[in-house]
Amino acid sequence: MARPRSSTSPPRSIPLPVVCLLGFVTTAFCVLSAAQSETRRDQPSIRTLRVVDEAIHALGDPASDYRKVLLHAAAALPSNAEDDVRAHIRTFLARSPEPGPAFRCSVDFVRARARKMLLRLRDTLQHADPGGVDPAVCYAVPFALDVTHAPTTDSRVDIYGYDFDAVTPQMVLVTRDGYQDVTSALIARSHAHLTFKLDGVPLSSNSLSLGLAWGHLIRHSIALVHRATPVCSSRVETIPAGKTIVTAPLRTSGEGSLARPGTKIWADASLDYSNNKLEATICMTADQAANDTIFSGCTVEFLYTTDPDGVIEGVLGTSRSHISYTRATSQPADIRNAAAQGPVRQWAFSSGDVSMTARLNEIRIVSTDDRACISPLAYLEARRTAVLSPETKRALDSQLTKVAPRILTLRPRFAPPSFDGKAP
Repeated sequence: MARPRSSTSPPRSIPLPVVCLLGFVTTAFCVLSAAQSETRRDQPSIRTLRVVDEAIHALGDPASDYRKVLLHAAAALPSNAEDDVRAHIRTFLARSPEPGPAFRCSVDFVRARARKMLLRLRDTLQHADPGGVDPAVCYAVPFALDVTHAPTTDSRVDIYGYDFDAVTPQMVLVTRDGYQDVTSALIARSHAHLTFKLDGVPLSSNSLSLGLAWGHLIRHSIALVHRATPVCSSRVETIPAGKTIVTAPLRTSGEGSLARPGTKIWADASLDYSNNKLEATICMTADQAANDTIFSGCTVEFLYTTDPDGVIEGVLGTSRSHISYTRATSQPADIRNAAAQGPVRQWAFSSGDVSMTARLNEIRIVSTDDRACISPLAYLEARRTAVLSPETKRALDSQLTKVAPRILTLRPRFAPPSFDGKAP
């Protein structure tokens, strides 16, 4: 005969909140257990974090196919993953146009936007503020305009990028006398494509550029050239080797240690520039599967600024470094040499304070004066994408002899590899 259950013992099937309500355990224990239960409910699953981290890691490789990486991530998410994780990935795939004649941007640009989306998603999973969505311009066709040609009814500039629908873009005409709002001629084709119609816009020899703006700042400029336009002074500037950057990612799951062998580590570094400022972004993940412990995060470090009246137009050489390995020892630090190319010369991982130190190579950038002139890069790109008068080309071509040959090989960061199937 089964032993009768004591009237003072609650059935095992009664959930914890009911047990607490009935007074079977102390109030302190109830409060603590309920809080722990709520914390577990708020924490993303370790598997979800791993899928997102692995996709971020994969997109750090310049040879990766962003669409395949995202499709794999969406399929690999556990069935009980947060609904908005899979939805974010699928929404990005649905919104991302394929680079080609209808979307004149490089695959690198779309890959970078995909990675940024995943980094924001990881911040959200970790209950951190992902910040707002920042639109970006990747390219314009034509890249610069010859104002000696009178605009026709078909004359236009096509501007390509991403997330233009997150802001209210404006277009301004910059002249020697000031600024004129010409937004009425700007047409939004999609979140990735804007068209600016030139007929009716008062272009003259006094015009310097067209500026696409949002948030009261010009984000992209389209140079306006004529025979009297000078070619800007452009030079190579060098940042000496040896600078170190330390990133200390936060624990995103688990309570264990990373000191034991078998910890998987990946890290990457990328150089980014805007106006006259150069920065490096270092991302890192350390994952000890044996105890479900993951540390991950990114650090943005200021590296260099050029002349206040100049802009950084490019980085000579490879602008990204990438490393992944599995710890084979329990020494305080693992040191790995990176490839000869790229910004990082050496990586060092410390499990004690869970940090990664990146020692940088020499970095060379191209900076250009921005004083009522056209940069060599913009002019050469305009020759590929615009009809320029013979007089304008003769006047500007003669000035290119003063520019270092290495600079003349540079192209815009996210320029497409070809135009209408022809090599540039």
